[in-house]
Amino acid sequence: MIVPEGRWMLVNAGEKEETRIAVVEGERLEDLHLERSSHETLVGNIYKGRVENVHASLQAAFVGIGLERNAFLHVSETVGEGEEPYHQPQRGRPPRGPKRLIQNLLRAGQEVIVQVIRDPFGEKGPSVSMEISLPGRFLVLTPLTTKVGISKKITAPQQRNQLRAIMRELTDESPSNVGFIVRTSSADTTGQDLKADFDYLQRVWNAVEGRAKSARAPATLYQETELVIRTVRDFFSPEIRRIVVDDPEVHRRLCDFFDTVMPRFRDRLELYDGSMPLFHKHNLESQLEQLNARTVNLPSGGSIVIEPTEGMIAIDVNSGRLVREANPEDLALKTNLEAAREIMRQLRLRDLGGIIAIDFIDMKMERHKREVEQAVRDESRRDRSQMVVLPLSQFCLLEIARQKTRPSLQLVSHDPCPACSGTGIVKNVESVALEVMRALKSTLEREDIAVVEARVSPDVAGYLKNRMEDLAQMEQRHKKRIHLTPTRELASNRVEFSCYNLAGEKIFDFVR
Repeated sequence: MIVPEGRWMLVNAGEKEETRIAVVEGERLEDLHLERSSHETLVGNIYKGRVENVHASLQAAFVGIGLERNAFLHVSETVGEGEEPYHQPQRGRPPRGPKRLIQNLLRAGQEVIVQVIRDPFGEKGPSVSMEISLPGRFLVLTPLTTKVGISKKITAPQQRNQLRAIMRELTDESPSNVGFIVRTSSADTTGQDLKADFDYLQRVWNAVEGRAKSARAPATLYQETELVIRTVRDFFSPEIRRIVVDDPEVHRRLCDFFDTVMPRFRDRLELYDGSMPLFHKHNLESQLEQLNARTVNLPSGGSIVIEPTEGMIAIDVNSGRLVREANPEDLALKTNLEAAREIMRQLRLRDLGGIIAIDFIDMKMERHKREVEQAVRDESRRDRSQMVVLPLSQFCLLEIARQKTRPSLQLVSHDPCPACSGTGIVKNVESVALEVMRALKSTLEREDIAVVEARVSPDVAGYLKNRMEDLAQMEQRHKKRIHLTPTRELASNRVEFSCYNLAGEKIFDFVR
C-alpha cells in the first residue's frame, strides 16, 4: 500500500496493552496519541466528590473522588452557588467584582460535581474543574450556562451566522437549561448532523444528572470513551483522506461510530490485514524512536536539544554545520525558522507541557525576531492544547506555557535509569573509588566491627588495586580486615558494604 499525498490517520490497536494513533502527512509523523491499559487517562471523566479540606494559602481545595489521591481543585476552576462559570480577566484588566476566595466558595464535607482536566503524575493527584463540559463530534454541551457559542476558529461570517441559525432552531425545538459550543469541525457540517449530536449530548447529560442525584459521593458519573473513538471524534477532519485500522474489532466500532455520527465519511475507513505491522509498513517506528532522543537534527544541518527538568522544559537551538550563509544574521534566521517549526512539532508528538523556554540563536534585527516569533505562533495553531506564547526577548529567549493534561510520552514509556536515578549522568570510577576509601575509614572506627566486605564493580575494583597499600595500612591501624569483592552484578557507581563482628555475625549492611 503506497501512501498518497495528504493526511492519513493510522490506528495501531493490535496489541491489547497499548493503542497508538498516528496522523501522518505523506510519510511524516505530524501527531501521535498513545494510551496503555496500565496508564489509562482520567481526563474528561466526571465524578461526584466530597471536599476533604480547603486551603486558603493555596486558594485550592482537595476533593475525594474515589481515587488513591485526592483531586486538586483551584479557585479559578471553582463555580460558587448561583455563579456563572468563572473566566480569568484579560491581561491588563482588573477582575470584576469582589475577589473570589476559595474559603468563601467551598467548605469541608460539601459534595461537588467535578471533571478531570489533568491526569495524576508523580506525587500529584489529578486536577479537576467544576466547569463541566461534554464533548461530541460537532458540539460541546456546557451544563452550567444556557449560552450558545461558536468556535473562534470558524472565522467566515456567513458560516457563523448559518450555524447560529441552526442552533437557534434546535434550542427552540428542544428547550433546555444547558448551553452549547459549536466546535471547529462543524464549519461545513449539515443541520442533520448537528441535530444528531445535539440530541445525543442531551441524553448523556440527563443520564449524568440522574446518577448525580442518586449516587453517594465519591462516585463516577461519566467515563470518557476509549482512545480510538475519542481521538477520531476530536481530531478527524475532512482533510484526512483515510483512516487505516489494523484490528477488526476496533474497525467495527469505528464503523458504528461513523454510521451514527458522520455517515458521509464512512467510506474513508479501511481495515488493514497485511502481515507486516502497520507502523513498520509506513516507516513510523523509526520516527517514534527519535522522540526519545535528546537531540533532533534539522534539515539544513542545525539541531535542537530538548532537556526536560523538574520545573520546565529547556530547548536549545544550535547552528551545527549550517555554514553556507555568508551573513551570520541570515544563518541565524534560517536555522531559527527551521527550529521553530520542528520544536512545535516535537511538543505535540512528545506531549510536553508546562513552561517551555527556547533559546534561539542570537539575532540583531528586530524584524527577524518578529519573523521567528510569528513562525512559532503559526505552528501553534496546529496544536489542540491551549498555549500562551510570549514575545521573543532581547536575548532571543522565547517562553511558552502549554496546557499539561496528561503525562508526557517519555513518562509513560520510560522508567528512570536505576544507575543514574534519571539524571542522565553517573559518577566516574575515580569518584566512586574515593568514596569507598572514605566510607571504609568511617566504618572501621566502630568498635563492634571486625570485618568489612565491600562489593564493587570490576572497574572500581581495578582502580582500587592501585590503593592496596593504603588499604593494608588501614587494616593495620585499626587491626581489622577489609575484603574487596568485585562483582559484575553491580553498576560502576554502586557499592554494597557488609559489616561483621569478631564472631563472624553480620551486624548491618549499607549501600552507597
